[in-house]
Amino acid sequence: MSQLVSILIPAYNAEKWLGDTIRSALSQTWSNKEIIIVDDGSTDNTLGIAKTFEGRNVKVITQRNTGACGARNKALSLAQGDYIQWLDSDDLLDPNKLTHQLKGGGDGQSSRILLTCTWGKFFFVLRRQG
Repeated sequence: MSQLVSILIPAYNAEKWLGDTIRSALSQTWSNKEIIIVDDGSTDNTLGIAKTFEGRNVKVITQRNTGACGARNKALSLAQGDYIQWLDSDDLLDPNKLTHQLKGGGDGQSSRILLTCTWGKFFFVLRRQG
């Protein structure tokens, strides 16, 4: 598990989903990862929620609103990883996604490797106490 994976999360007014998104990134069985969250000038509590996860492997950046492309570019400019995992602030990753992909990616010595996977659409209702 030597390759570092940068999980990049652009976020704008995503307070409803962001905690679950970050938890899905943290839950990856691939242990060598960094998570970079860029709050793109949110007007809700997106930044506050992101900051609760900030730590050694989780960086939180805030900037004035420049749109999704600007937030993605900022995250990419800070990434140190050998691989990039884009993750929208309202999406979730299966805990084994990165491990399965990287096992199939060979030795990672080629800059022309694109790892992909199937995806699924699902719906659920999250009921929170309180």
